[in-house]
Amino acid sequence: MSDDEKNSPQHVHALAVTATRATLLNPVFLTGPLQPETPVDLGQLTHGGEKVNYSAIDDARVRMARFLSSIPGLPPRLVDTLTRAQARTTIANLGRVDSALRGHANGRNTPEAVSSACLVLADELLFAQAALGSAKAAACCAAIALHWCHAALRSGSPAKVWLTLRAAFLYAGDATEEIDEAGYVPEPIPSRLSAHDQLAHLLVKQLLVASDALRAIEDEDAILRGGAGVWDEGPPLSEISDGLADIVWPDERKAAAPKAATLRVFPSAKHLPKTTQTATDRGDGPRAFMETVAERDLPLAPAPDPHALVEAGVARAPWMRELLETIAQDLVGAPYAWLRPTLLVGGPGSGKTSLARWLAEQLGLPFRLYSVNATFDGSFVGTNRQWGSARPSVVAQILQQMATGSAFICCDEIEKGTNDRRNGRFDEAILPFLERESSKRIFDPYVECPLDLSAVTYVATANDLDGVSGPLRDRFRIMRMPLPRRQDLPVVAATLVSEIRDERGLSQGWMPDLEPDELDLLSRHWKGGSIRPLRRLVETLLTGRDRSAPRH
Repeated sequence: MSDDEKNSPQHVHALAVTATRATLLNPVFLTGPLQPETPVDLGQLTHGGEKVNYSAIDDARVRMARFLSSIPGLPPRLVDTLTRAQARTTIANLGRVDSALRGHANGRNTPEAVSSACLVLADELLFAQAALGSAKAAACCAAIALHWCHAALRSGSPAKVWLTLRAAFLYAGDATEEIDEAGYVPEPIPSRLSAHDQLAHLLVKQLLVASDALRAIEDEDAILRGGAGVWDEGPPLSEISDGLADIVWPDERKAAAPKAATLRVFPSAKHLPKTTQTATDRGDGPRAFMETVAERDLPLAPAPDPHALVEAGVARAPWMRELLETIAQDLVGAPYAWLRPTLLVGGPGSGKTSLARWLAEQLGLPFRLYSVNATFDGSFVGTNRQWGSARPSVVAQILQQMATGSAFICCDEIEKGTNDRRNGRFDEAILPFLERESSKRIFDPYVECPLDLSAVTYVATANDLDGVSGPLRDRFRIMRMPLPRRQDLPVVAATLVSEIRDERGLSQGWMPDLEPDELDLLSRHWKGGSIRPLRRLVETLLTGRDRSAPRH
């Protein structure tokens, strides 16, 4: 390649795209390590850096301890405030630390180096407050991220622009609502940030359209002034557009899915004794159970479009956008429909089981609701065929019945399982099913051979975490269920009417949607929160509507 070719705009642009793509694929240079043992710096936090132990509380405590040990001669009052916040790391105490740090930084006699350290720590602790649920701190974090984004724009660093813009979206979303810090659950931040890839990408596309419009205005003004209608500086917009189109954005990094993904769940049944013709006709016995699916490559449901799933979910439950965006990340580039083991935690009537059922429908997976509160043994994993009540595992049964390699199991009210070990415990029996590797060879005592159950999705529900064992918490992704707000009433009511209509086998003509005056009546009695009382109100209203309908 000649020097002219190397210095050509096309070659320089191609190199920039390659460098940006490499950084986005592995941004640790800008964000710090994925599992930091010590706190990352402010710049890395702004680019989406992780917290120590994935915990805002642990991260804040380490930062304050390091600050106290590295800066001598701090005022006793500031030291006392920091020490109290270390012992009890809450939004309120971190807010007091913020005020104390900024007050000391602005003191007349405070050395410049100490003042700078105080301000940096104050900004870093804002990210901890935001994670704990402070809307005010989240707004500050969004502003900090946009400040860094502005600097990256001026320096010409596309990767930095992308990462800081995405972080700004995350914190701006968190700033819209104050969250009760009592419900804080540590979680990795990359999964939350990646949920905003699509939004940032859409912004880029919209800005390109706006840039075209601005350029048209500039051209029109130049023509009116007698000019040639060209910009005085900067590359042509077409080159920028082409360059952005060449970048493989994070939300587009999708592996080519197989045309028809399959999985061999059941091995050969030759090791099992043959059954009589009568038993075979009844499907009675291990061999009869296996024969229809043994050594068959069973189909796996294709993964749906993650963005379409989120938008469909938001249409029925707009308050669940962030939760749905996190869940949908499991489907990005997935060869088939599968979600990580997920535990939905929320009070009665928060819609946990309804969401699980809806997710199964969207994934195209057969759904099985398993009520853990009615389980008093470990029979979920199957029972030995020497017993008269012998049966395969719950998972094997649904895969055999549906002749599929994947399914959706909802373990309802998982915190209410028995603690009695005499006949086995559900919370201990299910553990190997939740591990991706061990689930590839789950020994079923009924058919006496290992089965590959690795393509099965498990979603559990719980009213709270008190009854959930430590091993289960380690294996589930724990997600708090958001509750609908008062302004969500029209959407929630429409969903409830649709559900009641389906349950009664009626068409929309026989049970139309609620009228504005009916919604107004509901709003006087429901202020947001649990959906169950709202459903009772809707059913009462519909019953009253039926009674008042004219009779012919």
